Amino acid sequence: MTARPVPVNVDPTVMYAVMTPRPLESKDLIPPPSPELLRHYGSSDLAMRRLRSRPHQHLILRQATLEDVAFMTRDARIDALLLAEQHDGLVIDLSIPRVVEHRSDEVSLAHATQWYVVSYDDLAEGRLRTIGLTSFGLPEAIVLGVDEQTHAMFSAVLAGLVHRLLAEWPANDPVGSATVTLRDIAYGLGDAEAASTPRDRAIDIDVAYDADDNLLLITLQADPAETLFAP
Repeated sequence: MTARPVPVNVDPTVMYAVMTPRPLESKDLIPPPSPELLRHYGSSDLAMRRLRSRPHQHLILRQATLEDVAFMTRDARIDALLLAEQHDGLVIDLSIPRVVEHRSDEVSLAHATQWYVVSYDDLAEGRLRTIGLTSFGLPEAIVLGVDEQTHAMFSAVLAGLVHRLLAEWPANDPVGSATVTLRDIAYGLGDAEAASTPRDRAIDIDVAYDADDNLLLITLQADPAETLFAP
């Protein structure tokens, strides 16, 4: 049997806070993340204004095996959003943390950027990092060798890779060589035309595993500006 570098002996947990104007049938258990933290991870000004008038919290906490984690995570978010929609509330994904700013009928495992955010804290050192993949039992990922001037293209490739990771995990270990196509990227970014996006443009990447820090290390084998996005 081929060794799997990435650990599979984990039981992922997801946790959402449904914030409502009036209390539901539960106690407010923990304080929500600070407004500064929510803004840092991409929550919009509109979401922050709505949050100020919704001080009551209902927690949704679920755990699953790796085999069931993707569907459990999807269903937990749908349930949280449905509850918020029924009670004029909003939902905070506490694993990131950020306000979830799509509707229950828009939840999609294929749309990778619904499930993680990109940290740009180390962009000056040529690195982008995900926050959110641990909810699926995956390590977080770091893209290495990022060109600061074209970082959006590297981030797009990351979205395509995460789309693939969520579809293939845990059946396939992510370590090794992989190819990300324009269609993968379209799905990952939630493009409505993803199904008809050509697959003839692609970029090869290498995925390594840092066991000490439990991280996936992503290296692009070409310049995405030339390989994927050149006219």
